[in-house]
Amino acid sequence: MYELSRVRLYSIGPAGARYADTVLDLRGVGDVVPQPAPAQADFFEEEPTGPPRRPAPAGVLFLENGGGKSVLLKLIFSVMLPGHRNTLGGASSGVLRKFLLADDCGHVALEWQHTLTGESVVVGKVSEWRGRQVSGDPRKFAEAWYSFRPGPGMNLDSLPVAESTALRPREEQAEGTSGARGRRRTMKGFRDVLTETGKAYPNLDVVWEEIHERWIEQLQRLGLDPELFRYQREMNADEGEAAGLFAVKNDSDFTDLLLRAVTDTRDTDGLADLVHGFAHKLGRRAELTAERDFTAGSLDLLGRIGEAAAEREQARTVHTGAERRVRALAGRLAARARTERERAAELAASVESAEAAVAAAERERADASAIAAELAYRNASLALAAAEKAAAAQRRELTDARTLHAAWQAAETVLAHRAAADRSARVAAAIREAERDAAPALAARGKAAGELVRALHAAAEDSERAAGEQEERSALLQRESESAHRDATAAATEAQRARSESEHLRQRLAEVEAETAEAVRNGWLEGADPARAALSASDAEKTAAAAWETAREAAVLAGERLRDATAAHSGADLLAARSMDAATAAEAAWQAEHATATALAREPRLAELLGLAPDAGAPGEAAAPRGTDDGPLTAEELDRNAEALTAVLEERVSGAERLLFELRTAAADDARILGALGDGGLLPPGPDVLATVEFLGEHGIPALPGWRYLAQAVDPADHAAVLAARPELVDGVIITDPGSHARAREALAGAALLPRSTVAVGTAAALLAPTPPPGGPDSGVFLVPPNPAMHDERAADDERQALRRRAGERDTEIRTLAARLAGDRTLAARLASWRAACPAGRLAELAAAAEEARERAAAAQQRLTEASAARAEAEEAAQEATRIRDEAQDRVQRARRSADALAGLAFRLRERATWQSRLRELAVEAAEAEAAAGTCLE
Repeated sequence: MYELSRVRLYSIGPAGARYADTVLDLRGVGDVVPQPAPAQADFFEEEPTGPPRRPAPAGVLFLENGGGKSVLLKLIFSVMLPGHRNTLGGASSGVLRKFLLADDCGHVALEWQHTLTGESVVVGKVSEWRGRQVSGDPRKFAEAWYSFRPGPGMNLDSLPVAESTALRPREEQAEGTSGARGRRRTMKGFRDVLTETGKAYPNLDVVWEEIHERWIEQLQRLGLDPELFRYQREMNADEGEAAGLFAVKNDSDFTDLLLRAVTDTRDTDGLADLVHGFAHKLGRRAELTAERDFTAGSLDLLGRIGEAAAEREQARTVHTGAERRVRALAGRLAARARTERERAAELAASVESAEAAVAAAERERADASAIAAELAYRNASLALAAAEKAAAAQRRELTDARTLHAAWQAAETVLAHRAAADRSARVAAAIREAERDAAPALAARGKAAGELVRALHAAAEDSERAAGEQEERSALLQRESESAHRDATAAATEAQRARSESEHLRQRLAEVEAETAEAVRNGWLEGADPARAALSASDAEKTAAAAWETAREAAVLAGERLRDATAAHSGADLLAARSMDAATAAEAAWQAEHATATALAREPRLAELLGLAPDAGAPGEAAAPRGTDDGPLTAEELDRNAEALTAVLEERVSGAERLLFELRTAAADDARILGALGDGGLLPPGPDVLATVEFLGEHGIPALPGWRYLAQAVDPADHAAVLAARPELVDGVIITDPGSHARAREALAGAALLPRSTVAVGTAAALLAPTPPPGGPDSGVFLVPPNPAMHDERAADDERQALRRRAGERDTEIRTLAARLAGDRTLAARLASWRAACPAGRLAELAAAAEEARERAAAAQQRLTEASAARAEAEEAAQEATRIRDEAQDRVQRARRSADALAGLAFRLRERATWQSRLRELAVEAAEAEAAAGTCLE
């Protein structure tokens, strides 16, 4: 039978409860392995200290809701119960696929340890998405299982889950730590490294399976029964308890439960054979039970005899060495005490200097902080002034720019005005000259001047009208320019998209050509059409699968014959060993019994107790008084007074047990109080108060014991008044948040804590309410003065010292009494065992049984020789069948990979013509888009 030793989870789990690389270690805390098997260690590995131990018999995993408890159970069940529908929580077929991301290669590895021999075996599961793409198609979710026996070469810590963990030496990493470094391996890479490691280290016994039925058979061969985990899955389906699985309402439900437990629901053909075999075993039950009892009793008695002799010699050696070591230890402890006192003085001086340095550093830090703050303030002020100056300069520049822009806009009008003024001046000069030259023309001057003015006004109106038309035409041209720019940008974008899509199609075509060349190079096409080659590969895969199935059935039959032969050989070997042991035990019975009696009689405790026995003599004879100085007892005296000694020993053991229980109970109470006090603090409140405070804390309600709140929040001068006014709250629970009072009442009403004392619960305001005046009427109720250590630090320190002194004295008394009680128990057990094993007439019966045992041993040895020959033949046949099965499995996997590759290649070749046509269309579209962009830019 195996027990779970360790669990390793790597790169798996949902987003909210993900396990990156987690190891749950349960090793080395259980009972000692009774029959440890020899194990081969690595070179230069240190010898193990102490006997091997079993894993923890039980464990508790505390996580909040959604923290990953159900995820952990689902992952463990996925290894022991393969199949999507065997997950925890119902028949959802997509639960495990949600635990894996696109780039993940998840691992779940379980290490099991045998309860008797301590041998370990690792079983695990690896899963990933084909093509590194998450899909809703379950066929793209790849998963496989593996197993190996950890040893030199590989163990659970050095699993090759990453590229740097393959075949790493043991000295490079500590036991129990993860060696996963670097990039994660894919499933194929992990399988290759695991297979190569198994070939390099045959002792690992590596097995890789990808089929559910094959993996279930491998688990059964290893001794791990998947049916047990099916019951566990049903019990944890709704996160309930085991009682729900066996809750039956009537006879029909019980019959269904029994049939589901002993038969496979998919195949009930073997039910009749199972019932027949069970009836046969029930018929032989009495014979097998008698043989088991006889064997167990013989082994127990012989083991006790050997253990007693070995313990005696070992005790003598240990006693001598212990005396020598104690003397040396006393000297070392004295020297160590002197050294520690000197070091304590040095450390005290160092602490004082360190405190002074810390105070100086704090002052320097405060000064530096003030200087830094002042510098930051001045820097910010200067930066603000510079920014304001820059803003003013930029505003001035903006005003100048706007003025210059307005001036340039009015320049044309100013120039026209100046030209008109010049023409007017020239005209005026000509008029004046004409007036001087010819007076007669003065009359015509007015008329000419009027006409000239009218002409100038008409010219100015025409100029303004032309300027308005030109502005309208400029705005229209600006809008057309912006539209042409947008069209050119869109055309360039379309051309770039066409070129990108063309480049992508060219890459896909190049990949198809490369895959075709690779298929031809591997010999998968050989000039044939890819579709026909894919069909041929699929047919070859089916043929190889059928051949593998035939080889697998043959291997299973060979394995069954090997198991039958092994069982027969084991039975013959066990029978021969039992017969030989029985003969040896019968021949040495008298010497063993007499030696046991002599060794037991030499115990000085028996001689001491014999003087206290009331009936220490034979029936009808007076009890001879015997003192402790008369020497050890003889075997005859021990045989005559065994019953009286047993009664005295039982009486002494009972009294010592009662006294030891009382002492340990008192020591436990003092230890609990000392543990609560520690190196400083108050006496703890009662267990009911502590349980109530803990329960309220679990529900998010802040609360403190009343004694602690009194010591922390109430002035020591008011302690007596508060104790007299509110004794029930001081010895109860105080809720520090008044708003949580109603919620606390509801939570405690439904908690069913059932305290054995009255526990008052109230708010801090209720405790600190005004107390009655000192001179008020007497209520008739008074308070027994409590222990001051409940609320006074100094009294608590005195109580702590007294408890430590009393605990030391009681511990010395407990050790002395426990040593005497252990000796009396051992002596009583030895005396009772000897009396039960040596009745009258036992030696004659053993002499007759020795001859018969020798005859049975000879016959059993002959049967063992025949069974060994049959087992050797079955092993050779099983190895040959396994080799044929493995070769067929390799052929199936190669055929499957080639079929998948050819199917994908055929699909891409069918799409190649479409891609080429699309490539030509994209070239035309790109050329048209570039031409359109050029036109728009022109």
